[in-house]
Amino acid sequence: MRNARTIDIARCLRSVLLCTLVAAPCGASAATRAVATEGGDLNGVRQGGVVVFRGIQYAAAPSGEWRWRPPQPVQRQVGVRAADSFGAFCPQSGRAIALFAGIPMDEDCLHLNVYMPAAAFDGGKPVPVMVWIHGGSFRSSAGSWSGAEPFALVHKGVAVVTINYRLGRLGLFAHPALAAAAPADELQGNYSLMDQIAALRWVQRNIAAFGGDPARVTIFGQSAGGVSVTTLMAVPAARGLFQGAIAQSGSSRIEGDRPLRGPRGYFESLEDDGLRMAAAMGIENGADAARRLRALPVADLLAYSAKEIPNSMNPVVDGRLLPDSISTLFRRGRQNPVPFLAGTTDWEASLIAPYPFTLEDILAGATDPAQARAAYPGFTDGALKSAWFTDMLFAAPARFLLGEMARVDQPAWLYRFSYVPEARRDKVSGAAHSDDEPYVFNDLHMRGYWPQDAVPTPADWRMARLVSDYWVNFAKRGDPNGVGLPHWPRYDSKTDLSLELGTQIEAVEPARIEQLRFHDRRYDSALR
Repeated sequence: MRNARTIDIARCLRSVLLCTLVAAPCGASAATRAVATEGGDLNGVRQGGVVVFRGIQYAAAPSGEWRWRPPQPVQRQVGVRAADSFGAFCPQSGRAIALFAGIPMDEDCLHLNVYMPAAAFDGGKPVPVMVWIHGGSFRSSAGSWSGAEPFALVHKGVAVVTINYRLGRLGLFAHPALAAAAPADELQGNYSLMDQIAALRWVQRNIAAFGGDPARVTIFGQSAGGVSVTTLMAVPAARGLFQGAIAQSGSSRIEGDRPLRGPRGYFESLEDDGLRMAAAMGIENGADAARRLRALPVADLLAYSAKEIPNSMNPVVDGRLLPDSISTLFRRGRQNPVPFLAGTTDWEASLIAPYPFTLEDILAGATDPAQARAAYPGFTDGALKSAWFTDMLFAAPARFLLGEMARVDQPAWLYRFSYVPEARRDKVSGAAHSDDEPYVFNDLHMRGYWPQDAVPTPADWRMARLVSDYWVNFAKRGDPNGVGLPHWPRYDSKTDLSLELGTQIEAVEPARIEQLRFHDRRYDSALR
């Protein structure tokens, strides 16, 4: 067993290595000059060649009478405020809360954080901006927290903006009483999506004052963040707010998306869900229902949602903000015409590994089990369950959406991330859902992302450098390719090539190609 002195030396060496490899903030920080924003003047801090502004309010508190209303403008503050600490994270329950120690949780959570290269902030050439949309099934997580900040990515010559948005039923909720009490033209239901659009509009109006280029904004996100990216690609109101998009483990349902109200396939409408929740709280659909709903304690809303299977709370088709299903809008060529990069990990089924789901549970009534078995010959039901989950929710949607980019004459790139840290290769089934994040951020010490039982090796760090270079090149030039990187061909449904980001980086035919073509036919049938 190592003694205390050995442990202290090891910790010291790790700290030095972290500062060297990922350019993390080391040493004392100093205040910046004041920056004028629409919400008031702000001072940030300088940390290791990066200028950081934390906890910037981009919309007013969505609480009280503004709960379940579109985001509202902030009130301008008098004087100069120190933007040196994170704002509150949005109300949620679950494991993610442990990551936010010392940060309050509150409905007043519509904040963002700006990370800018010091040279750009000090008057140098404006840099491209990458806006990170966090994952968490639209139920949990936050834009940033200590130990998971994007310093290493910023040192590659881009600005990074991380955002909070409303979560759970505070971010996705509808009820007839709320609609009746609102102005006739007010958007309903998709509050998390409205928040993301409000944050992107803030970036357009304000980022130049920090040294960012509002004409070169790339949105990128993973899981629910990836779904957000594919949704924003389909939202007319988001047009012009970004010039590139990266969806990591995003999705678009073959069967279409959930509706705000009324029948649509086998999905329960969001209003029906809201009526059921209100009834469980003892609130009938009467004249005072809207007031009583807005007066519900946040703890009661969280407790209600905590009883459910933790499925994702994706944006819904409301006919206005999201006019139709994402798949339909892409098939009709109505997506935002910007370069698009998307892909998955090879073990997305890690999401369902802890749960005793059957094959029938995964098929969810959308496909007959016999048809699924015929499409995946030789698979046991256990293997089919994992493969179907990965292909139906992640691999097939990424390939479908990218294939539709030809309709708007924009380039696309497809990847599969299969790299596993050297220390874990005999312990896991592949690269799990979200395992790509520390590589994208070029930081293998990101708290909450990097596995605790894996000490990064030089090969692991090389992979992080390569993956983050692809992402940064895309943000800078609309193309992930660059000097020193294996060539990544554009995605074309005719050649059908994907970049394998594994122990070997090479352009190959996607895994389970015959099964993916089976899902192609399902898309074609659903979108006739």
